[in-house]
Amino acid sequence: MKKVLRQHPARTITELSQKLQEIWDCFTPNVCQNLVNTMSQRISAVIKDKGDVTQW
Repeated sequence: MKKVLRQHPARTITELSQKLQEIWDCFTPNVCQNLVNTMSQRISAVIKDKGDVTQW
């Protein structure tokens, strides 16, 4: 979401809300499943890096 918003920044709260809804509506079940499937790897990376920036 952040990457898309950076490419097309919103100028008002209403515009931001609309853009976020558009982005959210584009998420497919496969994207969500992939995020769920990689969650343990993501958590391990955060713990390993003590909360610092990770590859995820």
